Amino acid sequence: MQLTVKEALSIYPLSEAKLVAGAEGLIRTLKSVNVMDAPDIADWIKTGEMLFTTAFVMKDSEDDAVQLLRRLNERGCAGLGVKLGRFWQSIPTQIIEEADSLQLPLLELPFQFTFSDQMNALFRAEYERNTRTLEAVVNKQKRLMQFALGQDQKNEVFSTLSVVLDYPIAVIGPRGHLLYVSEEVQDMNVQQGWPFKRMMQRVKWDRGSCYRIPVMQKDEEYGFLLIYTDGTYGLRAEEELFQQASEVLAFYMDMTYREHINPTFQDEFRVLMKQYLDRKLGSDELLRRSEGLGLQLFQGTGAFQCVLTTIESEGFAEGKLLKQIHRELQYNPMMQLTATQHVQIDDGILSIYTCPADKDYGEELSRFLTSRFEDLIAGQRAGNSGPRFWISKMKHEAKSLREAYQECLDTRVLANRFGMKDAALQFDTLEFAYVFQHVPESIMENYCSKVLEPLLVRDGDPTQVLMNTLEAFIENDGLVNEAAKQLFVHRNTVTYRMEKISSLLQMDFKKSNDLLKLKLVFTFRKFLQDQKASK
Repeated sequence: MQLTVKEALSIYPLSEAKLVAGAEGLIRTLKSVNVMDAPDIADWIKTGEMLFTTAFVMKDSEDDAVQLLRRLNERGCAGLGVKLGRFWQSIPTQIIEEADSLQLPLLELPFQFTFSDQMNALFRAEYERNTRTLEAVVNKQKRLMQFALGQDQKNEVFSTLSVVLDYPIAVIGPRGHLLYVSEEVQDMNVQQGWPFKRMMQRVKWDRGSCYRIPVMQKDEEYGFLLIYTDGTYGLRAEEELFQQASEVLAFYMDMTYREHINPTFQDEFRVLMKQYLDRKLGSDELLRRSEGLGLQLFQGTGAFQCVLTTIESEGFAEGKLLKQIHRELQYNPMMQLTATQHVQIDDGILSIYTCPADKDYGEELSRFLTSRFEDLIAGQRAGNSGPRFWISKMKHEAKSLREAYQECLDTRVLANRFGMKDAALQFDTLEFAYVFQHVPESIMENYCSKVLEPLLVRDGDPTQVLMNTLEAFIENDGLVNEAAKQLFVHRNTVTYRMEKISSLLQMDFKKSNDLLKLKLVFTFRKFLQDQKASK
């Protein structure tokens, strides 16, 4: 039997009982029912056992009755039901107060029903419930089998699995990062307790039990499947179902990965892409042969953007990490911002993202990728290998794919030259620097000194407040509100400072020529600072 005392009290005829004390203990698990007919019952009681009594062994001494309650509580008693009318006409106040103190449910049993009536009703209800549960598990197993044999749920494998199990789920990746979480448990810290043990575990949560099951396929580890049930106890048949669900999930994740990372598919696609990038293959031929592999590189309006993912910190684990990122980009539905194709090439992973609204998705891609790989980026800042993402401008024609790839490469080169540490960078943000990348450092330094001289002279801006304000103003494209947010000051403060800077530099920030001049100055200035820091 696996009930809570509260659930047992809803079953007739025990539902006719009156709870007189220990209401806070109604969540106790009731595993069996016994009759108390001996004073040494506490020596034999089992955890989760509820006792029924006529109070015969307790009637002579209230103090002894209190001591008995304490011993029953220590032994894990689920509750005590007293049938009044033979030895007690009412339960003594001292007993009620002690049961409340122990949070031990104390019941007045209905006189008109025998103990066997109530015990049989509980066992019958438990049997019927177990039967219904087993039938539900069998139905879930049938649906799970249909799901495993199906071929059309690959893009929604996690959400479909949650529907099949009829429980909220979460999927945690091998690094402890979140791959999926059902809406019902989105507000929970599902990664709490990471790293998890490589075995099935059942832990409590505020509405029941959470099962953590490793997702593994042979020697490949894909993470953990977390299943949130509404019961505080486990059912063996369901645990077997959850294990099967984990195996099915591992199969899907492995299959999805291998469909894209095997010699018969990925290598051929890689060769095609390399031939195209090396100008040995035209764009029309690339599209035709890609479609022969079942790939549609450009969808919708045909607008797209490229992202090149590379591992900048070299190390022995670089290849493994790139493979892991490639795999995750392929099978994780949370990575699918838009329709995408990914191919691993010499420089890293080239991703082609569709722009369905025919607009530049650079900002969205930057935020999207840095948030999804936040843990790896944090590790990179700590000195470990980590990914960086180089994002092209939006292109409208298939023949511009090579140009988009080159923009990714140029963004990477410029970022390294100018010492930019951002995890994701767009070509747009460095396009200005691209034009002046071959300017000698001496000319950069002289130009910066000449333009900013009024702010650099002695006592001109000793605390660098004006310089920092001007830099924030330029970085935010002349938007006062955004500069104020970055500096954590009121917009009026920024406005006042910019008026002072305008007077010192003899510039009008409403003129595009002056803004362009300052944009160039701070691009040079950042490069020079990073160069000095690296020496």
